[in-house]
Amino acid sequence: MLQILWWCFVALLLCLGFLGCFINKVPGPIAVVIATLLAILCLDIPIGWGTFAIITALAIISMIASKLLVKLAKKLQEYSKRATWGTTIGSIIGLLLLLGITGSDSAALLIIMLIVGLIVLPFVFAFLLELTNKQGAPMALKCATSATCAYLSDTLLKLAVFVYAIYVIFQLG
Repeated sequence: MLQILWWCFVALLLCLGFLGCFINKVPGPIAVVIATLLAILCLDIPIGWGTFAIITALAIISMIASKLLVKLAKKLQEYSKRATWGTTIGSIIGLLLLLGITGSDSAALLIIMLIVGLIVLPFVFAFLLELTNKQGAPMALKCATSATCAYLSDTLLKLAVFVYAIYVIFQLG
Protein backbone atom coordinates (compact mmCIF):
# COMPACT_ATOMS: atom_id res chain seq x y z
CA MET A 1 0.00 0.00 0.00
CA LEU A 2 2.82 2.37 0.90
CA GLN A 3 4.51 1.55 -2.41
CA ILE A 4 1.41 2.76 -4.28
CA LEU A 5 1.42 6.02 -2.33
CA TRP A 6 5.07 6.61 -3.18
CA TRP A 7 4.38 5.90 -6.85
CA CYS A 8 1.50 8.39 -6.77
CA PHE A 9 3.73 11.01 -5.17
CA VAL A 10 6.48 10.44 -7.74
CA ALA A 11 3.90 10.64 -10.54
CA LEU A 12 2.51 13.88 -9.07
CA LEU A 13 6.00 15.39 -8.92
CA LEU A 14 6.67 14.31 -12.51
CA CYS A 15 3.40 15.94 -13.61
CA LEU A 16 4.47 19.09 -11.79
CA GLY A 17 7.84 18.81 -13.53
CA PHE A 18 6.11 18.53 -16.89
CA LEU A 19 3.94 21.57 -16.21
CA GLY A 20 7.05 23.43 -15.08
CA CYS A 21 8.49 22.97 -18.56
CA PHE A 22 5.78 25.24 -19.94
CA ILE A 23 4.77 27.44 -17.01
CA ASN A 24 7.69 29.56 -15.89
CA LYS A 25 6.61 29.98 -12.26
CA VAL A 26 6.39 26.24 -11.59
CA PRO A 27 9.76 24.78 -10.50
CA GLY A 28 9.80 21.90 -12.99
CA PRO A 29 13.45 20.82 -12.84
CA ILE A 30 13.41 20.81 -9.03
CA ALA A 31 10.27 18.64 -9.01
CA VAL A 32 11.95 16.20 -11.42
CA VAL A 33 15.05 15.95 -9.22
CA ILE A 34 12.90 15.30 -6.12
CA ALA A 35 10.87 12.69 -8.03
CA THR A 36 14.08 10.94 -9.08
CA LEU A 37 15.40 11.01 -5.51
CA LEU A 38 12.14 9.53 -4.19
CA ALA A 39 12.27 6.86 -6.90
CA ILE A 40 15.73 5.88 -5.66
CA LEU A 41 15.04 6.03 -1.93
CA CYS A 42 11.41 4.96 -1.60
CA LEU A 43 10.71 2.83 -4.65
CA ASP A 44 14.05 1.01 -4.77
CA ILE A 45 14.47 1.74 -8.47
CA PRO A 46 18.08 0.88 -9.32
CA ILE A 47 19.22 4.32 -10.41
CA GLY A 48 22.87 4.97 -9.66
CA TRP A 49 23.93 8.00 -7.68
CA GLY A 50 26.02 9.07 -10.66
CA THR A 51 22.89 9.15 -12.81
CA PHE A 52 21.09 11.08 -10.11
CA ALA A 53 23.99 13.54 -10.03
CA ILE A 54 23.70 13.95 -13.81
CA ILE A 55 19.96 14.67 -13.55
CA THR A 56 20.60 17.16 -10.74
CA ALA A 57 23.40 18.85 -12.68
CA LEU A 58 21.23 19.04 -15.81
CA ALA A 59 18.40 20.57 -13.78
CA ILE A 60 20.73 23.21 -12.32
CA ILE A 61 22.29 23.91 -15.72
CA SER A 62 18.85 24.23 -17.31
CA MET A 63 17.72 26.73 -14.69
CA ILE A 64 20.88 28.83 -15.02
CA ALA A 65 20.88 28.66 -18.83
CA SER A 66 17.21 29.56 -18.84
CA LYS A 67 17.89 32.74 -16.89
CA LEU A 68 20.81 33.63 -19.16
CA LEU A 69 18.81 33.01 -22.33
CA VAL A 70 15.96 35.20 -21.06
CA LYS A 71 18.46 37.97 -20.33
CA LEU A 72 19.96 37.56 -23.79
CA ALA A 73 16.54 37.71 -25.45
CA LYS A 74 15.68 40.83 -23.45
CA LYS A 75 19.02 42.36 -24.39
CA LEU A 76 18.27 41.82 -28.07
CA GLN A 77 14.73 43.19 -27.73
CA GLU A 78 13.25 44.32 -24.42
CA TYR A 79 9.77 42.99 -23.73
CA SER A 80 7.37 43.54 -20.87
CA LYS A 81 5.93 41.13 -18.32
CA ARG A 82 2.79 41.18 -20.43
CA ALA A 83 4.63 39.30 -23.18
CA THR A 84 5.83 36.77 -20.63
CA TRP A 85 2.28 36.34 -19.38
CA GLY A 86 1.14 36.01 -22.99
CA THR A 87 3.53 33.14 -23.66
CA THR A 88 2.41 31.45 -20.43
CA ILE A 89 -1.30 31.83 -21.21
CA GLY A 90 -0.75 30.69 -24.79
CA SER A 91 1.20 27.63 -23.68
CA ILE A 92 -1.48 26.63 -21.14
CA ILE A 93 -4.18 26.91 -23.81
CA GLY A 94 -1.90 25.00 -26.18
CA LEU A 95 -1.42 22.19 -23.65
CA LEU A 96 -5.18 21.99 -23.15
CA LEU A 97 -5.67 21.77 -26.91
CA LEU A 98 -3.08 18.99 -27.07
CA LEU A 99 -4.91 17.11 -24.33
CA GLY A 100 -8.08 17.42 -26.37
CA ILE A 101 -6.63 15.66 -29.40
CA THR A 102 -4.67 12.91 -27.68
CA GLY A 103 -7.27 10.36 -28.80
CA SER A 104 -6.57 11.11 -32.46
CA ASP A 105 -4.53 8.64 -34.47
CA SER A 106 -3.41 11.24 -36.99
CA ALA A 107 0.30 12.03 -36.70
CA ALA A 108 -0.11 15.06 -38.97
CA LEU A 109 -2.81 16.50 -36.70
CA LEU A 110 -0.59 15.95 -33.66
CA ILE A 111 2.36 17.73 -35.31
CA ILE A 112 0.16 20.64 -36.39
CA MET A 113 -1.31 20.95 -32.90
CA LEU A 114 2.17 20.83 -31.36
CA ILE A 115 3.25 23.73 -33.56
CA VAL A 116 0.04 25.69 -32.98
CA GLY A 117 -0.20 24.91 -29.28
CA LEU A 118 3.39 25.40 -28.25
CA ILE A 119 4.69 28.02 -30.70
CA VAL A 120 1.89 29.92 -32.42
CA LEU A 121 -0.45 30.44 -29.46
CA PRO A 122 2.29 31.68 -27.09
CA PHE A 123 3.46 34.08 -29.80
CA VAL A 124 -0.06 35.34 -30.56
CA PHE A 125 -0.87 35.93 -26.91
CA ALA A 126 2.48 37.65 -26.32
CA PHE A 127 1.78 39.89 -29.33
CA LEU A 128 -1.75 40.73 -28.21
CA LEU A 129 -0.69 41.53 -24.66
CA GLU A 130 2.23 43.65 -25.91
CA LEU A 131 -0.28 45.58 -28.04
CA THR A 132 -2.11 46.51 -24.83
CA ASN A 133 1.13 48.16 -23.72
CA LYS A 134 0.20 51.04 -26.05
CA GLN A 135 2.91 50.25 -28.55
CA GLY A 136 2.54 50.06 -32.27
CA ALA A 137 2.14 46.73 -34.00
CA PRO A 138 5.76 46.62 -35.33
CA MET A 139 7.23 47.09 -31.85
CA ALA A 140 4.76 44.61 -30.32
CA LEU A 141 5.78 42.12 -33.01
CA LYS A 142 9.47 42.47 -32.11
CA CYS A 143 8.72 42.15 -28.39
CA ALA A 144 6.51 39.10 -28.93
CA THR A 145 9.19 37.46 -31.07
CA SER A 146 11.82 38.02 -28.39
CA ALA A 147 9.52 36.74 -25.62
CA THR A 148 8.57 33.67 -27.66
CA CYS A 149 12.23 32.84 -28.36
CA ALA A 150 12.99 33.09 -24.63
CA TYR A 151 9.95 30.92 -23.84
CA LEU A 152 10.90 28.26 -26.41
CA SER A 153 14.52 28.01 -25.27
CA ASP A 154 13.42 27.80 -21.64
CA THR A 155 10.84 25.14 -22.46
CA LEU A 156 13.23 23.01 -24.50
CA LEU A 157 15.90 23.06 -21.80
CA LYS A 158 13.44 21.99 -19.11
CA LEU A 159 11.87 19.36 -21.38
CA ALA A 160 15.29 17.81 -21.98
CA VAL A 161 15.79 17.32 -18.23
CA PHE A 162 12.24 16.00 -17.83
CA VAL A 163 12.54 13.50 -20.71
CA TYR A 164 15.90 12.21 -19.47
CA ALA A 165 14.54 11.71 -15.94
CA ILE A 166 11.47 9.90 -17.27
CA TYR A 167 13.73 7.67 -19.36
CA VAL A 168 15.92 6.86 -16.35
CA ILE A 169 13.06 6.23 -13.93
CA PHE A 170 10.98 4.03 -16.23
CA GLN A 171 13.74 2.42 -18.28
CA LEU A 172 15.63 1.15 -15.26
CA GLY A 173 12.60 0.54 -13.03
